[in-house]
Amino acid sequence: MNRALPWIVALLISLTANGVMTGIVLHRVVGSPHVSDVVPHGGERLHPGPPEPGRAGGFNVRAFLRSLPEAQRAQARQRFAAERERFRDLMVDVRDAQRNAEAAMLADPYDPEAAAGALDTLRSRRFAIEAAMEDIILELVADLPPEQRMAALAAGRRPPGGMRHRPPPPRDRF
Repeated sequence: MNRALPWIVALLISLTANGVMTGIVLHRVVGSPHVSDVVPHGGERLHPGPPEPGRAGGFNVRAFLRSLPEAQRAQARQRFAAERERFRDLMVDVRDAQRNAEAAMLADPYDPEAAAGALDTLRSRRFAIEAAMEDIILELVADLPPEQRMAALAAGRRPPGGMRHRPPPPRDRF
């Protein structure tokens, strides 16, 4: 057996492990939101399958809407229906920015400025979706009494489904 063979095998294992870790980190950094979680495209989901475990945080719009009085729920349905195409376009923009960020992170040779710019674009596109949702939410709660407004907002902050009693996942340590 050649003296260099164990070192070559160790190098290949190390490169594979680094590639896997890089993929995991990239997926966590640029892995959400997905267009398919919000808008079906042409009758089929763009990314079929259940949502990723790390993406359950944030504001639960469905719980918020369910907690509104019926008049505001009807108004919300109308408003979201009127804005459906706009949200779809915003989500497509996020998906494209996500792909561009992934491409910039994987580029060879790697350009840190291009990667940072792509991640900035992705962040701004995500913020555009949040801002559009916030505009609708603020409009919906404007005429509610403070108690109903706080109850609806509290419902939106609760995790979805049966996740209320589960302990939080362990934090990553780098």
